[in-house]
Amino acid sequence: MRKPALVLLLLFLTLASAAGHARAQNDATDPVYVVQPGDTLYSIALRFGVPLNDLINANQMVDPNALAAGTELTIPGLSGVSGRLVTEAIPLGLDLASLSRYRNLDPALLIRLNRITSPAEVFAGSNLIIPQEESISYRKPISGLAAGESLLEHAAGANANPWEFVLAAQAASTNEITPGEQLYLASADETPPPNPLAPAIQKLELDPLPLVQGRTVVIRATSQAPVTLEGSLNGFPLHFFQEGENQYVALQGIHAMAEPGLAPFSLTVTDASGASTSFEQMMLLEQGYYANDPPLSVDPATLDEANTRPEDDLIRQTTSPATPEKHWNGIFRLPVDEPSCIKSWYGNRRSYNGGPYSYFHTGLDYGVCANLNIYAPAPGVVVFSGPLTVRGNATIIDHGWGVYSGFWHQQESLVKVGDVVEAGQLIGQIGGTGRVTGPHLHWEVWVNGVQVDPQMWLDRVFP
Repeated sequence: MRKPALVLLLLFLTLASAAGHARAQNDATDPVYVVQPGDTLYSIALRFGVPLNDLINANQMVDPNALAAGTELTIPGLSGVSGRLVTEAIPLGLDLASLSRYRNLDPALLIRLNRITSPAEVFAGSNLIIPQEESISYRKPISGLAAGESLLEHAAGANANPWEFVLAAQAASTNEITPGEQLYLASADETPPPNPLAPAIQKLELDPLPLVQGRTVVIRATSQAPVTLEGSLNGFPLHFFQEGENQYVALQGIHAMAEPGLAPFSLTVTDASGASTSFEQMMLLEQGYYANDPPLSVDPATLDEANTRPEDDLIRQTTSPATPEKHWNGIFRLPVDEPSCIKSWYGNRRSYNGGPYSYFHTGLDYGVCANLNIYAPAPGVVVFSGPLTVRGNATIIDHGWGVYSGFWHQQESLVKVGDVVEAGQLIGQIGGTGRVTGPHLHWEVWVNGVQVDPQMWLDRVFP
């Protein structure tokens, strides 16, 4: 064979081999993963346990430096897995077993896709990779067996075949169905996820989930009849208020320096007869990713615990009561005139006089960019007005339901304790009193004993 012909043959074989390899890497049976915000090729490869080079070769048309959320990536090497893979957060009240039954998913496949080593790794707010069929299947949650009730009796009451419950529970026999266990039946339509406090509570919601440092959390419960609710979130007792017929809501702040990881949530519902049902679950608490402010130099007296602790205790005591009357309605308004300018954001970590970054900024700092006027951001009752060492001339407004606004470093406060104020009412003048490096308004919002990001209250409506 002549050399040119030999060269052409070798080139053909090389191209055929490469094409075959590309086809193998992009096999039509390979699953497709939908990229989430924050994903990288490396993190995706790590999450699925596939070599990075194989992932790159299987997706040669994708620019790894411009990986956008929503991009669909072929995941090579996952034998027995096909279709579309999406990321979903575990709803409140579900674990690996109940999620598998509710969504009619193979628990072994969920364990494999998410490389789960223990069911304890699955908690409310954690993200799981879930296979998404063309037609998503849900199962309708049904109350479990009562004490002494047989599955046959329960099925007759639900007008169902008892084996439907067995199949939906992914059990092998009727003997595996125990009293109190959540049961399911096939459903043609999407149904709300099972409620761990049913039947006393018809619907239970927690927003946002996962929890995030500095956010305001809303917990809502809807009951069939009047009930009493008690609970706690990350160590803080919850206060529930009625916002409609048999509708209850509690607000809770998540501390900006709360330890990321798992946060405990518990809830007990008591009906009119005195019967109680309780529920506990760990939920994911994520970082708020706050920046470090430049180091600040201040009067050392304003850092001395002999001065700061009594003042902190006073503020904490003032903002602790959750008064039953809700004064605000709708979104909060700016506490200053426009144009407004924020000099420091909530949550930023702070270092004073060369010390460690062990402090955080508890509110929003508005500079003097229009005039000195300070306004009430929402209706409420003035519960504090006076001079303080760290906070300077201070005012605190109780908006009800455990929500308070604080206004620090004022040149002058124009209201007194007991005054009822309306949104937009002039309450003070911007100044430079207390621990400051220049004139500004420090505005903060407290929710059930915790300072939260005030910007959220300017951006959305809380109940």
